Amino acid sequence: MSNPQPTPAQPSPPAVIFVEDNERLREEMVNYLGDEGFLTRGVDSGEALNRALQDHPADILILDLNMSGEDGISITRRIRQTLPAVGIIILSGRMRSNERLEGYASGADVYLTKPTRPEVLVAVIRNLFVRISRVVQGSQWTLDVAALVLSSPEGAAITLTPSEARLLKELALAGRYLDQEALASRLAKTTGGDGANIEVLISRLRSKLRPHIGSAPSIANHRNQGYQLCLLLNLTNLIPEPGGKD
Repeated sequence: MSNPQPTPAQPSPPAVIFVEDNERLREEMVNYLGDEGFLTRGVDSGEALNRALQDHPADILILDLNMSGEDGISITRRIRQTLPAVGIIILSGRMRSNERLEGYASGADVYLTKPTRPEVLVAVIRNLFVRISRVVQGSQWTLDVAALVLSSPEGAAITLTPSEARLLKELALAGRYLDQEALASRLAKTTGGDGANIEVLISRLRSKLRPHIGSAPSIANHRNQGYQLCLLLNLTNLIPEPGGKD
């Protein structure tokens, strides 16, 4: 009697985040995509998306182009820098060719015009999930948030403190500038304390990075705007949050 063959493991369904500030539409699409077997969450803004990504990573983001506050193009640009492997679908009522071109130039994988039939969106998600590249480009740095390790493109590993890792993560997710007050506030939310001494953390990070990048800037301080990360940084293992004390 032959031994039974093991049953092949079933692939995990795509984890999807639907970013839409219209509450009714967002809830309808989250429910529809959930019924199609996707692990779907809905958020109403770029800031809420940041929090959702910190809670749990996603395979595919679906972004409404026109939102109050940060729009879909801006979100796409910064997410593409920090999470290069994620799939990004833009939904827009704009049909002009130059606006579609702007969407693709910002880093979107797919640009769909509204109204889009839900079954078409489902097909796009499935196809995109199949072809998403999991390979991170060699020119990027990688921050393993859980392990508190920053890896250079050449493979050097830099051990970080929890506060250093959180600060790099916040700068990467912001994409542009964060002033000292905003950074301290964000760090305080994750630590439950009063925030960290931002200038000290920035100085320590620059010192750790200097042997690997020489005189090239790592974290720039723009007058009247704030700090900006100058590295192309990929974030991995966003959960659990790094714990412990520095």
